[in-house]
Amino acid sequence: MKRDFPLGRVLVIVGFVAVVFLAGGFGLSQMARRQWRTQPTFQVRALFPSIGGLEVGHRARVQGIDAGLVEQVIPPQAPGGAVEVVLKIDLRLRELVRADARAKIVAEGLVGAKVVEIVPGRPDAPVLASDGQIAAEPVTLPSDLFSQAQSALARIDKAAAAAERGLAETTALVESIRKGEGTIGKLARDDELYHRLNQVARRGDRALSALDDNLKALKETWPLSRYFDRRAYLDRERLLFRPNAERKSRTFPTDEIFETDRAVLTPHGRAKLDEFAGWFKGNGRPSSELVIAAFTSDLASQDHDLAEILTQAQADAVRDYLIAKHAISSAGWFRSRKVAAVGFGAQIPRATPAIALDAPAKRIEIIVFTPST
Repeated sequence: MKRDFPLGRVLVIVGFVAVVFLAGGFGLSQMARRQWRTQPTFQVRALFPSIGGLEVGHRARVQGIDAGLVEQVIPPQAPGGAVEVVLKIDLRLRELVRADARAKIVAEGLVGAKVVEIVPGRPDAPVLASDGQIAAEPVTLPSDLFSQAQSALARIDKAAAAAERGLAETTALVESIRKGEGTIGKLARDDELYHRLNQVARRGDRALSALDDNLKALKETWPLSRYFDRRAYLDRERLLFRPNAERKSRTFPTDEIFETDRAVLTPHGRAKLDEFAGWFKGNGRPSSELVIAAFTSDLASQDHDLAEILTQAQADAVRDYLIAKHAISSAGWFRSRKVAAVGFGAQIPRATPAIALDAPAKRIEIIVFTPST
């Protein structure tokens, strides 16, 4: 017996099959796109001493943009030779990859997959030829960083132990002198001499205590370099004296970017810093370093220490905003651009140019130092 299907049911079945095929085709196209099989691409090569677990299929980025993937890993011809990594890069990003571009292998997070980061290079450099080779940065393993940190801490421990031994010897000498033992003890019956030596011992005790506190701070902070960098433990005036560098600066009256006598940025202040970041990205170089110097005057007549505390907090606030909002400290290649923040209170540094002496007493100066070539 012949059975006829209603036309509506037939259309529903046909439509369902079409949707399935369309979904499958879309999925396949997305998979192909994810593997960079359908987009126009070009090849880039880099030679690494070691690739630290990088594999075929791992991602490649240009200035943080998802740009392609690792197409091939070619082992060295002899032990100790370089590992050649072939990258497939989106053709639309060709203009960003210049002949002086560099490649480095980084991890996504602390334990994430490896990614090849490409630092484009100078805008005036020629565009890299297809299948061209770029310079590569050696991979720094976490074990190497821990080894360096342990070595530094061992040297500090050794210095602390030597200081402790010296203090013990000084204390014993003072006690011997106090009892009148030996030739020095007999000569030291002079009370004034005794008190002077005792003061030396007490100062040594305070110095050792301070050294111990610094050692603990170093051991509890990782990475070590950030402990000194963030707090700008440097000679403040030396930060502004760079005889071998070109100096450019922008000055902002403090009241234009901060709430009155506070270290809280105003919306107008954030906009001003955004303008500076745009200017810096067009004028700065990878080798440029920034110094953010804050000055005030009102608090100086009342309390010099409070003036320094306020200006240091303001300089830190500007530094933190530029780093968090504009990644101003990113210079690529396993190193960060040096960005120092320092509060001078009402002090006028000796390295201040004459042109800056006419600036407002309460101000923020952002100074860009670029090494002369």
